[in-house]
Amino acid sequence: MRRVLTIFSIALMFALPAMAQMGSESPKRGGTLTMATRKEITLMNPLVRTSSTDREIRQLMYEPLLAIDIKGSLAPRLAESWEFSKDGKVAIFKLRKGVKFHNGQEMTAEDAKFAIDYTLDKNNVAYGYSILQVVERVETPEKYTLKVHLKNPTPGFFYAMSNIRAFSVIPKGSVEARNLKPMAYPPGTGPFRFAEWKPKQRLTLQRFDDYWGQKVLINRLVLRPIHNATVRMTALRAGDVDLIEAAPWEWVTQIKAGKLKGIGYSEGSDAGFRVIKFNAAGRPFKNKKLRQAVAYGIDKNEFLQATYFGFGQPTDQRYPKGHAWYVDEARFPAHDMERAKALLKEAGYNGETIEFSVRQGEGETEALTVQAQLKRIGMKVRIKLMEYGHYRALRRTGEFQMVPGGGDYEPDPIATYGDQFRCPANLKKRTANDTGYCDKEMDSLIGAAETELDASKRKTLVQKIVKKLAVDVPEIPVGFVPRFFAFRDYVKGFKTDRQGSFQWLGGGLSHAWIDKKR
Repeated sequence: MRRVLTIFSIALMFALPAMAQMGSESPKRGGTLTMATRKEITLMNPLVRTSSTDREIRQLMYEPLLAIDIKGSLAPRLAESWEFSKDGKVAIFKLRKGVKFHNGQEMTAEDAKFAIDYTLDKNNVAYGYSILQVVERVETPEKYTLKVHLKNPTPGFFYAMSNIRAFSVIPKGSVEARNLKPMAYPPGTGPFRFAEWKPKQRLTLQRFDDYWGQKVLINRLVLRPIHNATVRMTALRAGDVDLIEAAPWEWVTQIKAGKLKGIGYSEGSDAGFRVIKFNAAGRPFKNKKLRQAVAYGIDKNEFLQATYFGFGQPTDQRYPKGHAWYVDEARFPAHDMERAKALLKEAGYNGETIEFSVRQGEGETEALTVQAQLKRIGMKVRIKLMEYGHYRALRRTGEFQMVPGGGDYEPDPIATYGDQFRCPANLKKRTANDTGYCDKEMDSLIGAAETELDASKRKTLVQKIVKKLAVDVPEIPVGFVPRFFAFRDYVKGFKTDRQGSFQWLGGGLSHAWIDKKR
């Protein structure tokens, strides 16, 4: 599990993105980039509520110990190397020397320890509390060495250390216990530093000149919350902002066709995972053949065309093709109407009406598409629209037959597949596994993969998990829907990653620059 990069390879890794940006144009320093976001931040404690927009914005200022590269493999960040002890119960990190916080203080292992200890205090309600429950205690035997003692061998721990949701490194003592709403962000180690926050108006960040990696080119980044997608796009076209996230698909089609002059885009191809979920623990979908019949009846290409303006790539699993955890050997049901009809008959389906429950304002078009497709194979589907509270309760108690779903994938495959498909402790209080799917063989595979330290053996276990899902079909993975950023053509060098991040290893807002007269 040990990964050590030479000084040359580390330098090359950070130099390549800059070299790729340059091409025939030389990046220019300076200027202010204004970006419209869907939401605004909620508070300035970087260890609390690390989800959605808060997470994206904090990744500009804060960093975890490790990173994930473009293919989904572990890479160094604040830690240069990492390894497990022989028994797999101690994770040892060698931290990068000379890294400075935004206040000029050098980062040491004591700072990383502070962030972990703070997160593990349940009174601080840190988001990473549940993620770090495997941690028993933390040691700092040397200035740049961090030893994390685990309760059990946990190979997925290093993947958790690449996720800012677990924790980011901040100076020791920089956030008081139980202080959920500090008046300013504590110092981080990221490429941008906090400057000002005016709630409901803007958040301003500045370039951090002492950043250990590739330096930011712009002077300032202003983030303006504009909740309505059409209003964001209007602001971009008017020149009130330079860049927007979540550009509306109908406008992106025009940008791609060259109908909106002076506007460019960047695509996060795998940002939104879409899935159809069964209640596999109740009638009628406790019947595996009926689930398989529906899977064969779904035309994924048509689904994406009808619901997402043709954007997106069909998928048969929770990782996209080309990702380190995609399983080539898995064979999920492909669209085959005759096979679907045959399986309906084998399952004993006699024309009963199936309910497809959908939250109002979200998923109606998906439901209508599914309804039309299943009608072709002889299945009756009634769409049940529900308000959010009722819909959420229905999924948790398992009082549904079919529902749409979504989300993203985690760096660790067991974080992605484990909780989703492990037998739920209580079918009336479902959390991650809202399908209610329960299989002893699956539980055994998940349990083995959770503790298997040998990378090759762990990969084999994950392959078995995915292949079994292809047969049991507790859900139908449909596709990955992209997330688009749109920007004025004077914005250069910005590129998002596959998951539509603001900032990622090798790209994002820290690489953007402005080429216009000031």
